[in-house]
Order: sequence, then structure tokens, then C-alpha cells
Amino acid sequence: MNAYLDLDALWRVLVAALAGGAGLVAIFSVALAGLAAARPTSEGGGGRPLGWVVAVTGFLVVAAGVVLGIWVMLAR
Repeated sequence: MNAYLDLDALWRVLVAALAGGAGLVAIFSVALAGLAAARPTSEGGGGRPLGWVVAVTGFLVVAAGVVLGIWVMLAR
């Protein structure tokens, strides 16, 4: 639309920055909460197995995001 700004490209960069920045941090914090839920308590109670699933899945998604970011940067 604008002769000086490519608004479509600007919108894509904004969405990618939000997903890569805030999105990965949010997934990492959920993974840490899952890890905390998976630990056994000091009163002898067992941890929650679903916590391990959430933690491992979250950490794998974050690792994949980091690898994807590095791959995209090195591909240019």
C-alpha cells in the first residue's frame, strides 16, 4: 500500500518476533511448572507423571525453536 513501507513484511516480522520471543518464554515457563509438579514432595507423596510429560514436551519445543532460529539465521 505504501510506497516506502512494505506493511505485509512488517506484519510478518512482528508476528515472528512475538512468537519467537514471548511465545518460547511462555512455553519454557510452563515446562518449568511441569517439572516442579513432577518432583516428589517432602511429605512422601509422589510427583505427577503428567508433569514430566509437560516438562519434556515444553523443553523439546523450546529446543526446536532455538534450532530453527539458528538455522534460519545461518541460511541467509
